[in-house]
Amino acid sequence: MKAHVLLGALAFTIPVVSIAQTTTPNETLQPLKNVKVSMQRMLKSNDGRYFLDLYAGIPMPHAHLTDTQTKKKIDFKGMQKGQQLTLRSYAVNDKGVASSDYALDGRLNIISSQFDAQFSGQSGKQNIQFGPAFKAVDKPALQFNFFGNKNLKRVDVINKANGKVMQTLTGFTAFPNTIGYLDINFDGYYDVVLSNLDGYKVEDKRFIYWVYNPKTRQFQRSPQMEKIIGFPKLDAQKKQIHYGEKVVYQVKDGLLNLVR
Repeated sequence: MKAHVLLGALAFTIPVVSIAQTTTPNETLQPLKNVKVSMQRMLKSNDGRYFLDLYAGIPMPHAHLTDTQTKKKIDFKGMQKGQQLTLRSYAVNDKGVASSDYALDGRLNIISSQFDAQFSGQSGKQNIQFGPAFKAVDKPALQFNFFGNKNLKRVDVINKANGKVMQTLTGFTAFPNTIGYLDINFDGYYDVVLSNLDGYKVEDKRFIYWVYNPKTRQFQRSPQMEKIIGFPKLDAQKKQIHYGEKVVYQVKDGLLNLVR
């Protein structure tokens, strides 16, 4: 019996679906200025030894470093000035996470996600060059404009190359303060994750997924993924998505396979 249960309906490359509008015709949407984009960059060192989950471009940048040789895991937080990052380790728990003995400083190219860093620790200093863990061809540089009233109702996707709206995401009601921008299916392209308030509360941990399709150069909503409860925590090394400690999916051939 196979250890992985294939969920055939949970394909990442799916047809564009028609979603019922949740904005009434007479509803006036206003620009939302304070929506934070939480962008998770999954990076890998050029020699393949280190994996880095990096959250930058936010008030308190932070990162999670994994050494595949020693199995050491280090959590960092710090500050950012322009493209320069200054990160220091901190203790989270007693499960092998380092205390404040490590530093990770360097320059991040926000377009290519190349991160040239100096790693300082108990054994000295070393230079580490990071790049995307999953490379993509012709990945667009995007920015977002947000609209709503009390909640987030519309997202305009702007192509930075020409400043034009390449797509408008509608048909939902979402939490208005933060969106997730991360590579949910490990294909190198970033996807949009919104906290679903269509009949749910924030504490219900239900999310809306707009998955980027490089063939159509459009985001496509995935109702199948929206049935899963919990915020996705990505494991780049194993290409796994963790929803809490008990539910884990393996991504393989564009499909989700239930591990446990």
